[in-house]
Amino acid sequence: MELLTAVALAGALAGPAAAAAAPPASAEELARRLEQRQRSLSDLTARFVQTYRSGVIGREVIERGVVSIKRPGRMRWDYREPEKKTFVSDGKTFYFYVPADRQVIVRDQAGDHGVPALLLSGRGKLLDQFEAGLETAPPGLTRLRLVPRRTDPEIEKIFVDVDAEARIRAIQVFDAEGNVSRFEFDDIRENVGLKDRLFRFEVPRGVEVVSG
Repeated sequence: MELLTAVALAGALAGPAAAAAAPPASAEELARRLEQRQRSLSDLTARFVQTYRSGVIGREVIERGVVSIKRPGRMRWDYREPEKKTFVSDGKTFYFYVPADRQVIVRDQAGDHGVPALLLSGRGKLLDQFEAGLETAPPGLTRLRLVPRRTDPEIEKIFVDVDAEARIRAIQVFDAEGNVSRFEFDDIRENVGLKDRLFRFEVPRGVEVVSG
């Protein structure tokens, strides 16, 4: 679950909501506005907090780090607390590295940071893949509900919290076993000219390489 959700997310995710923007008339309109905004950006970087709660044992894990995304298809998730680990995709190959394990998992792009990556990067057409609805949201935000049109063992439903400018503020992924992953974003910077080298991964010397 972590590998799929931490790798398959672009907008100014954390600015204050703009009161001048009209609320969406429907969930479908909101989904289209969200996609249009994400696709209009060349890159973004943000701090994130990921909270994972197990549906079986109720254990909760909170992790923090920085995400960087650049079109087309490049992304990097640097987890800094409580354990350092890195997910990197150069658009073709995906790398998952945990320094403490001295191991790198390598797989093709199809196995990237899952739902957050899909939403943040603006890849794919949401309404082709999901049925959309609206849920009650925190003040100043609108909550989009996405349910897969086809049965997916990894995804039962997704909540996406967006502000009045259709900027993503949080993504919450629920699976059929009751597990929940929530990503919250702040300190967003857009179109900053991220360098391509940020998305290249060089396997450290002495580290085992495992094909995923």
